[in-house]
Amino acid sequence: MIELGKTKYELKYNLKRIEMIENVTNMPVLADIQKNNGFLSILALKTYLAYGLKEEGSDTFVKPKIGMEIAEKAILENGYANTNAEVLEAIQRDCPFFFQEA
Repeated sequence: MIELGKTKYELKYNLKRIEMIENVTNMPVLADIQKNNGFLSILALKTYLAYGLKEEGSDTFVKPKIGMEIAEKAILENGYANTNAEVLEAIQRDCPFFFQEA
C-alpha cells in the first residue's frame, strides 16, 4: 500500500499490465528484475508503479501519466528501497507464473 497525502494506492499486476510495462521499458520484466538482483532503475521503478497503481478499493488503474507523477512522489517520500520492495512483493503476489519451477 502506498499512501500519499490522504489518498491510498494499491499495486496490482496482471498479464496485460506486465505486457504494457514490457512495451514501455523494452525489457522483459523478469530479466529486468534479475539484471540487478531485484534493484530496478529509477525510471523502471516509476514505470512499474505507474502501470500497477489503483486507488484503494477502485477497479480501474490510474492513468499512466498521473501514475508517473505519483510514482515520483512515492519514491521521494517513502524511499527508493521501500518502494522497490513494494513493487517486487506485488509482482510476486500477482504474477506467480514468473516464479514457477520448471
